[in-house]
Amino acid sequence: MREKIGTWRLPPCPPYDVEGTESWLGDMASDGWMLRRDGFFLGVASFEKGEPAAVRYRLESAPRQASTWDDNGGNPDDEAVELNAEYGWEYVARRGQFYIYRNDCAGDREMNTDPQVQALAIKTLQKRQIDHFCMLLFWLVVYPLLHFWKGASLVLTAAEAGLAVVILPVLIALWMVTDGIIEIIHLQKLKKKLQSGSPLDHQKNWKNGATAYYGKKLLKVFLVVLWIVLMLRTWNRDIMDADKQKHSSYRGELPFATMEDFAEGIYHETWDDLRFNNVSEWQNAVVDQGIEWVEHAEVKRSDGSALDGGLYLTYYDAKTEWLAGVIMSELHRVDRVKAGKNYEILDCPDYGLDSVMSYRNELHFPCVVFRRGQVVIHAFFYQTGQSEPIPLEEWAGRIADSIK
Repeated sequence: MREKIGTWRLPPCPPYDVEGTESWLGDMASDGWMLRRDGFFLGVASFEKGEPAAVRYRLESAPRQASTWDDNGGNPDDEAVELNAEYGWEYVARRGQFYIYRNDCAGDREMNTDPQVQALAIKTLQKRQIDHFCMLLFWLVVYPLLHFWKGASLVLTAAEAGLAVVILPVLIALWMVTDGIIEIIHLQKLKKKLQSGSPLDHQKNWKNGATAYYGKKLLKVFLVVLWIVLMLRTWNRDIMDADKQKHSSYRGELPFATMEDFAEGIYHETWDDLRFNNVSEWQNAVVDQGIEWVEHAEVKRSDGSALDGGLYLTYYDAKTEWLAGVIMSELHRVDRVKAGKNYEILDCPDYGLDSVMSYRNELHFPCVVFRRGQVVIHAFFYQTGQSEPIPLEEWAGRIADSIK
């Protein structure tokens, strides 16, 4: 049987756990596994087989932000590497913001002997990580909130793409923010320990928290992969029109009125194109049935006149009346934000429904949002040509009657 000459291992502790990482690498060396040169890649460590030995590993915080894209590839300065080598410490790899050195001679002195100097290095690192955390907080919390106020909606995203598409990124963001806080607290404790004059524990029992760390790491990876898969499915539906079909191919019964119901006469679609005449249907944890209807058509009346225009309608059959109310409020809020100065409230009867709102949207078209029980309809209709326009009260009334 061929002898194993290398292996990959997932570290049992985060990069900022200096004592845990040093102890783990030392135990791996005692079992004959030596960390390879530049042996950390995407959070995984690479080892090569050697003779079991008592090897000391030490982590030194980078004096400035370390990155693979740096001029030196994220490695320490040559002067620092040469100086440490004079005292028997070989530079091996970088993990996060820490440089890893090792020494296999028991008689050589410790790499860093002054806890106060180490504390200053940790303090510098902590300040950088706080800056990084603030930037993380902006992109994960502040920026989404700004995006929300510009017309985005978690509720509508959940109603149309599924609850998981909303919950997963929120959980991942909260997890990342929590990890950032934990790291800052850990570095603070480490700094205080060194400032008190206490040396680091190079024989820490890293196995105590290894199982929990592995579990959290794998769970986070699973959530991220799951979210990416869901986003790709959503992208495929929205960009590639995967769920859209022609009206003639739809076999379901429409629970709302369309342009064919607005006037009597000969009906035909004016643009034979899936982009302009299509229907898509879905269901998820928020809605029992969702339908998006896009229609551009013409109805030729017996008197020779024609009704020519387009109808854009979205139908939501929510799980509860409360959800229906929230969906209706979000539809109105998003339209109001996007319309900006063009927003204008229009008079419209209540049609005997639970709630009705009418206004001009961002395209300056009349738009109506209806709610009856758990059903919500968002629709806007525009007319082209020389025909006499149908009043909003009339076409909206036809749609309202269809859901009573």
